[in-house]
This record gives sequence, C-alpha cells and structure tokens, in this order.
Amino acid sequence: MTPVPLDLPLRPSEAAELAGLIFESAERKPLTDEVRNRVAARAAALHFETITPHFGSLERDPVHHSTYYVAVDVPEGLPLLLHLALATAPTSSIFHKPLLIGRMRRALGPEIVINAIPFGATDADTLEKFVTHIDKTFLPRPHGSRTTIVAGMQAAASGPAGAFDAFRRIWKRTGRNVASIGAEGEVPASVVYYNSLWAAIRSGWRDGYSTVARIAPPFESAKDSIREAALFSTFVFDPATVVRRVEGQTETAINQIFETSFPAEERGWIFDEFVRTFNTGELAYELTPADALSLAVQFGEGLLLGERVHNQIRQTRSALKINRPFDFELALDRVPTGTTPRELIFCLQWLKARGHAVQLAAPNLQAASEPGVRELAAICRHFQCGMDFSASDSAAQLETVARASAGRFTCSLWGTHSGAAAIEHVAESLLG
Repeated sequence: MTPVPLDLPLRPSEAAELAGLIFESAERKPLTDEVRNRVAARAAALHFETITPHFGSLERDPVHHSTYYVAVDVPEGLPLLLHLALATAPTSSIFHKPLLIGRMRRALGPEIVINAIPFGATDADTLEKFVTHIDKTFLPRPHGSRTTIVAGMQAAASGPAGAFDAFRRIWKRTGRNVASIGAEGEVPASVVYYNSLWAAIRSGWRDGYSTVARIAPPFESAKDSIREAALFSTFVFDPATVVRRVEGQTETAINQIFETSFPAEERGWIFDEFVRTFNTGELAYELTPADALSLAVQFGEGLLLGERVHNQIRQTRSALKINRPFDFELALDRVPTGTTPRELIFCLQWLKARGHAVQLAAPNLQAASEPGVRELAAICRHFQCGMDFSASDSAAQLETVARASAGRFTCSLWGTHSGAAAIEHVAESLLG
C-alpha cells in the first residue's frame, strides 16, 4: 500500500465537517441512494476546498454500523478512502495502519475519529478488501441475459470512469443497464480490472457490470491471459488463428486432414453427433456426413482448444478460490469469412455436447442480410446464448441485430472509439 504523504493537502476541519454531515444524515437509518444524494446536496453548500467527496461510494461498515467509508480526492494528492468512526469503535480490522486525520466532537454527539487510506486505481489490495469485506455489489458479474455494451479499455490512462458516467445516463434514459468494460490492446487485464472496480466504487455503480477478457491461441499464452484475467466475469475465446480454410480443398485432402486430426473414437463421435437434422424452432438444418467431416476439419482444432481453455479458466479460478460464476463466449467474429448457420450450429453443439456450453456467441456477420442475421440469432436463442456483435457495423446493421436477437445481445466497442460518446451513440441506435 502506498504511504500517505505527511504533507497531505487536506484540511482536517473539512474532513470533520464531512464526517459530521454523514453521521447526522445516515446514522440509525438504512444507507440508501436517497440518503447518499441528500448528503451530497447538503455538502454542496459547504464548498469544500481540499476535499472532493464521491458520495456514491459512501458505505457503512457491515459489522460496526457507526463506521462509514467514503472515497475522496484531495488537491495534488492521492485518491483516499476516509474511515469515519466513533472514537469508541474498534480500530478497523479491514485496513491496517491508516493515517490519522483527526478527531472531532459533534455538538450533540460523541467523538468521531477520521482516518485515511490510499485508494487509487493501483491500490489493488485496498480495492479487494473494500469489495470483499464492505460492499460486494461493486464486483463484476456475468452478462447472463442482460443487454450489454462492452467499452474496450485500450490505455491505462483512459480509465473507465467516463464509461460509467455514460452507462448511468443510459440507465436514467432507458431503464436499461448495459454496463461492461473490456480488456484489449497492451493494457494488462489486471489494470483494467482494478480500474473498473475503482471507477465503479467512486461512481456508486451498484447495479451490476461485467468485465470482459479476450483469450486467443496458442494455449500457453492463453494460460497466461487467463491467470492475468482470473477475476473477470466474462471470457471470450477467439479461435480464429487455428480455424482451417476448406474452400478449394479437394475431398481427398479434407478426408486426409480429418483422419490425421482425430482418433477413431472421436471421428465416430463426430458422425454420430452431427449427421442429423437440427431444428431451431424456426428452421431446420440437415447436416450430411460430408458437412460434418468438412466442419470438423474447419473448426475442430479450435473447438478442442476452446474446451481446454474453458477447463483452464475453471481450474485457475478454483485454485484462487474464486467461487463466483462466469460467462464463456465463443467468438467467430475474426474468422475471415462470414459465419453460416451450419457453422454456428456445429460449433455451439460441439461445445454443449462436451460440457462446455457457451453463454454468448459472436458470429461473423460479414455481409449478412437481415434474414441471415435473423437465422443466426435464432440459432443463438436455440442454444440459450446471447449474440455478440461489433459496434463497427452500420447503424442499420446494429438495429437489425437488436431486433433479430429479441433484445438479448452484447455489442462490443473494441478499438479507439469506445469512449462515453461512442457508448451513448450505440445505445441510442440499439435502445432508442
């Protein structure tokens, strides 16, 4: 934990005023957003000069109810977490060696002790303690069936605080929670994770959000990515680099690859599992022996690797005693060719049949017509997974996917255009 500088530019008198206001407004009543807003409104009249409180973060200690925590900024100083407690309360057992800011005696109440703890985006240990021991609602959660807009974080300097502001405006306008933060580019997943926690706490975002990590071959680097992103709530497996192209291959060549890629038992399973008709409730798709063989050659290596990745995620999280559920997604959006209905059925059925069912799928919608999009969306619904697509598509394509997926979709803003303005623009196209 970074030590708090002794010359911290914070007036103890302002911290005392803030503490008094919180105790007057919150003591002996449920700590709700209404109470937080009331405290914020009263604090605005005090015109603090050395403290900028983030009242959305205000929380009560779950054991000692006359103890409060609130995140603040101070001029030219570190972001802090103030610990406000009655002088008779035990010293915090959660945060050790805090800096004493001062003591105050309220006119009509007992003495209060004010301490400070470093609380920046890089203070991982402090953030973990806050979301583990004080308020677990700030932890990321799986997407589930929630409509989601993933804001990719490309640089450590461009944290997700602005994204949460955009998510809140969308929530107020539409009543929809679309919050999700993704790790991409050169930013380590752990940096994205703790920046997300920090921004969610300071903004008071308790309504749920997901954190998304993209995992790609080879397996050794995938293992490293999984360790780095173990605390994330959604893992997107991207097998594009190991998907084989079968266009132009002779039947003999495809058969030879099939024979050498899969042992006899697995070859038999592939024919037994896939040579049949798949009825999605809207359309029926028949897969012939030639289809099963060709699709296995095209996607089999990637799907086998996806199984290993899914198992590695489970094992890594189990070893770290992370018991929270997570979402697993199959991403075909970077495969060079557009995803066909039979390809999507083959991939989703393979993973489902072998105990690795996905909660999300990202087909490549390259040049897909509206009927084609509807077909792919119906297949996702049949396999009880949401559909993920890129916000780089045209506004008309976005609206088509939103309609076709019946509101169960994830829209990913990877790349440079994932700031607050882009989030709100996409939300307007998708949600109105």
